[in-house]
Amino acid sequence: MVCSHKSIELEYYVREGISPVHQDISDLKKHFQTRESLYRLLGLIPNFFKGKDIIEIGPGSGHNSIYTASLLPKSYVLVEPNPIGVKDIRKIFKNFTSKHTKPNIVLKSLEDYKNNKLYDLAICEGWLGGTDDYEKKMYIKFSSLVKSGGVMIHTLYSPIGGMATFLRRLLSYRLISKKDTMRKKTTILEKAFSSHLKTLSSMSRSHKHWIQDSILNPHIYVGISTPRIFAKILNNKFSLHQSVPHFTSDWRWFKSLHGNKRKFNENFLSQYDSICHCMIDFRMNGVKRSNKKNNELEMMCIDFATAAKNNEDFGHAEYKKNIEPIFKKIINNVGSDLPVNSKKALQEVSLLLKKKVIKINDVAKMTKFKFFFGREQCYLSMINQ
Repeated sequence: MVCSHKSIELEYYVREGISPVHQDISDLKKHFQTRESLYRLLGLIPNFFKGKDIIEIGPGSGHNSIYTASLLPKSYVLVEPNPIGVKDIRKIFKNFTSKHTKPNIVLKSLEDYKNNKLYDLAICEGWLGGTDDYEKKMYIKFSSLVKSGGVMIHTLYSPIGGMATFLRRLLSYRLISKKDTMRKKTTILEKAFSSHLKTLSSMSRSHKHWIQDSILNPHIYVGISTPRIFAKILNNKFSLHQSVPHFTSDWRWFKSLHGNKRKFNENFLSQYDSICHCMIDFRMNGVKRSNKKNNELEMMCIDFATAAKNNEDFGHAEYKKNIEPIFKKIINNVGSDLPVNSKKALQEVSLLLKKKVIKINDVAKMTKFKFFFGREQCYLSMINQ
């Protein structure tokens, strides 16, 4: 395979020989309904896909792609750079007997993919952040695949929504060593976090794959993104359409939305700014607060991710010196606006991280933080204006 391996995530997958993104599709009807629900919330009904030209970048195992193929697009291109992933995709489509559009599977990275064709819909899940120069460049290339008036769907990894995972990764690197094998790391962290993951009733991946993809994957720091970052990278050439979860509601009268009064992106971003603090804990419903406080919180969480990335290998001393001060600021910023259980979860993990030695049982027996998960992988749909 010809690939530059500039993608941190791809390099990790290929180095470890893994594709930890398998979905539980034992109940195929349920799986298809969840995918339909995702597309519906993003503003796309099933009939939109029929007869359309669609491309998906990084489809991973192909478990999600079989639903899209079942909607009978005119053409469907799957660009996947991980050989393990391509093997999984071929296997799943070989065993998929329902009527569907046969995809063209391309074993290449987005960087190496060359095609002048434009698509009605471009999809990319679980990749493409907005803070790394390489991924910004790839995001622009991804957007260039979309026809005028076409749509792109991609994931959104808010630094606020990522806090629970950043904190779990810090706990993890007090339990494991980077020198450990992938199997050893996974085994240790399954013991530590299984009690946490069991609290998630709608989880569709195995604990093993979640740990390898959400905790051990270094992309969790690089993948940071926000709607504002994405809109800025594309210089507002795309219009923010819908999101999962929905951050906005537009009460403006449609007859007034013409010329320079349309301002779809401005309206979206203003409402996002007032509600994005709720992403820190998925149990929170959307309640508004100061845009200024949320902008400050978002920047603090980005700073926290950077500090965690640079210091996670060095243990307690570096945590106390370089990470804890930022964590204190985050708690001070958002604490008064959190439900009681969310506050207690942050207090519990803060106390544990202050300990010089952390054991597996310390993590496994957490009573408040085990329920604390952020809205870390969200979705955006955007229209090429």
